[in-house]
Amino acid sequence: MQTIYLTFDMILVLGILVLTIVLSLSNVVRVDVVAVLVLVILGITRLLPPEQLFSGFSSEAVMSLIAVMIIGAGLEKSGIALRIARWVLKLGRERPTKISVVLMLCSGFLSAFMRSLGAVALLLPVITRITMRTGIPKSRLLIPIAFCAVLGGTSTMIGSSSLILLNSLLKNTNRYVQEYVGTLEPFHLFSVFPVGLVLLLSGIGYLLMFGKRFLPKEPIQTYSSGTTKTHFLKTYGKGGDIFELKVSANSGLIGLTLKDIEVMLDPSSSVLAVIFGQEVHFPPLRKIIIEEGWVAIMGHKDIVAEFADRYDLKLQPRLNVFSEMLHPIRAGLCEAVVPPSSQLIGRELRELHMKRTHQVHVLAVYRGQTVYQGEELKELIVRSGDTLGMFCRWEALSDFRKNPDFVVVTTSYPREETRPTKVRFALLFFALAILLIVVGDFPVSVGLLLGAAGMIATGVLTIDEAYESVSWKTVFLIAGLIPLGLVMQTTHTVDWLTQHISLFREDLPSWVIQVALAFLATTFGLVLSNVGSTIVLVPIALEIAFKVGADPRVYALVVAIASSNSFLMPTQQVNALIAGPGGYQIKDFLKIGIGMTFLYWFTMLVMINIIFL
Repeated sequence: MQTIYLTFDMILVLGILVLTIVLSLSNVVRVDVVAVLVLVILGITRLLPPEQLFSGFSSEAVMSLIAVMIIGAGLEKSGIALRIARWVLKLGRERPTKISVVLMLCSGFLSAFMRSLGAVALLLPVITRITMRTGIPKSRLLIPIAFCAVLGGTSTMIGSSSLILLNSLLKNTNRYVQEYVGTLEPFHLFSVFPVGLVLLLSGIGYLLMFGKRFLPKEPIQTYSSGTTKTHFLKTYGKGGDIFELKVSANSGLIGLTLKDIEVMLDPSSSVLAVIFGQEVHFPPLRKIIIEEGWVAIMGHKDIVAEFADRYDLKLQPRLNVFSEMLHPIRAGLCEAVVPPSSQLIGRELRELHMKRTHQVHVLAVYRGQTVYQGEELKELIVRSGDTLGMFCRWEALSDFRKNPDFVVVTTSYPREETRPTKVRFALLFFALAILLIVVGDFPVSVGLLLGAAGMIATGVLTIDEAYESVSWKTVFLIAGLIPLGLVMQTTHTVDWLTQHISLFREDLPSWVIQVALAFLATTFGLVLSNVGSTIVLVPIALEIAFKVGADPRVYALVVAIASSNSFLMPTQQVNALIAGPGGYQIKDFLKIGIGMTFLYWFTMLVMINIIFL
């Protein structure tokens, strides 16, 4: 092979590479700002011509990543994620191991088609619900779903940023090597599926075997609305916890109306919801006749327990049937004030049909120093300044805020708006995008952009929500670093590096070189992120493969997958997301992550060599 000598351009490129690593490690500036600085320096030094300098922004990798983020947001906005949450709760029931396995499988599957960060973000509310219902500590669930999201992201070529980048890097390489090695074929969407599947299953097995030993134990924390509950009890005489009661066939409430029950209840208690057979009433109308089924009552435990004994109701130890419906993430106590400009002033409150029209349950009205509740609300005339103490779904409250006749004063509540009527469109365009990539002869970016555009056009997402769903930090990171990888090839810096790396010799076994590449990719991934590691090391891996006569696509794939091996530190995006909610420290990631790192390397290398060699 012809000897390559160090040139001034190579020195500049190596200096930029070192600067990139130092700035990324120091955290003096954000990584996306570092990428933009790299772009500026490449332009000032004229290492790349202007037409190539900004090629990263128009690359297939960047467009694919943007489309994946929009599609993921569409799946979440349409309520598909919420349906998955309900399915997990139903399938897992009260068995911690079963719940953990279902969650890990869900996390792995979701991350195969959306970024691992998005998959974990979708499942965080699910974990909160499960913790509240079963008492399983968050610390037992969050690391497993985060790790499985990373593992599942290796199942498809759109599951992780490094794999999305890989085909673009291979395409860039074809410009310079086609004459003497031929064209490097891109990987298809499911080319890596066997590798990712075995990684996911082996990771689940590892977490089930060693999770109890290495994961921290977090004290069970029951939900308390704290200040809100205290405020309602002090102001309205309403509040307390929510209890689930089973109405049997011989209960004394059978045949009575909800109006009758409200009279029989203690003034501090309220019926929030009822379920009879397949009929769900939330909020329930007063004319509903009580049948055999379930009733949810808010109040003090002793008072509710006494009411249950009196009318032969079975008080449940925790919410089960109503756990999803009345969870604090979905519903709660709130307040609204009648402004002087309201057109409802002078009308009776019962004429407003608040339950039927606005889906809000008025528990009491505070006027001056007087509180009106129960039967007193029936004849109450609405006045300016009346404060309504209510219980409702947060989704209904978001709609209620738009009503000019009321001013909602409750501001701290989850405002996730879902569009369940758009589920079919979301699924249709998601499936169409995957179908075009798998069956049709279309680039990945084209198929994904069609799916994203379809969701916007059909109203699954608004265009503003689509823009907000894109992590522009990641976009600029990739677009800014792609030219760095390109200039390493055009200046032959990659050739010079591989020439002076004595480890990569032709007489070495291929598996030794692959292990070294995997180690370097993981190390760079912890320092530069999986994106930076892939951009820097894939060109080097390709050059090494050309040098030793190996399959360049295999070496490049080793780097791309190993770059996502980020289980050791909480600084990576997915780990950082769950570190706070799980109460994790660095030692927790190290204890469980060391074994996972070595298992990842071993499984990945074995499967890649079985599938691609």
